[in-house]
Amino acid sequence: MKNHMVQDFMLKDKEIFVGLEDSKKTWKIAVRSNRAVIDRTAMEAKYPLLIRYFTRRFPDCTIHVIYEAGFKGFNLYDKLTDDGIDCIVIPPHMVTEPKVNRVKTDKKDASRLALILENGDYKDACHIPDRERREDRQITRTLSALQKDIVHTRKRVHKFLDFHGIEANLKNGAGMEQFRTLRSLMLSDSLRVSLTISS
Repeated sequence: MKNHMVQDFMLKDKEIFVGLEDSKKTWKIAVRSNRAVIDRTAMEAKYPLLIRYFTRRFPDCTIHVIYEAGFKGFNLYDKLTDDGIDCIVIPPHMVTEPKVNRVKTDKKDASRLALILENGDYKDACHIPDRERREDRQITRTLSALQKDIVHTRKRVHKFLDFHGIEANLKNGAGMEQFRTLRSLMLSDSLRVSLTISS
C-alpha cells in the first residue's frame, strides 16, 4: 500500500494494531489489521490529532498501540490508557524482529512495531509505575542532578582561581560562606564578571 498522509477510508468494529514511532515533532504511524497493513501516515506530535485520527478512521475498533520508550517518558502511555486504548511501551531495540535494513527510518520502524504487536512478537514490555510513584522518583532525580551541578560548579570555580593565580580558602565552611569569600576577592571587572558567570 502506498505511503500517504491522508487516506479516505473508515474501518469499523475491528481489532487494529498501531506501531508508533515517536519523535519530538512528528509521529510516524503504521496500522495493521487481519494480517495486513491498512494504513501508514504521519502527523504532528500532538495527542488531540492522534485521537481524532483513531476516532475518524477506526470507530468502535479495539485499538492496540506500541511504541518504544524515549525522551518523553510515559506521557503518551498515560493519555492513551486514560482514553481506554491498550498501550505497550517497550525498551528501545528490544524486539525479536530484526532490522534487516540497517538504514533506520521512522516509517520502517513504525511498520516493524505494528507487525511485532500484531504477532505478539516482542520481548518484555516496560514496567510503568503509576504517575504518583514516577513523580515521587522525580524528586530524587532532581536532587541528584542538583548535587552534580554543585560539584561541577565548585570544580569550575577552583579551575578559574588556579588559572588566574588567585588564592581563596574555600575548603572550609558551607556554601554561603564560600560564596561570601568569593564575593570578597579583589578582582578586576572582567574577572569579576567571569567568576559571577562561573559560580
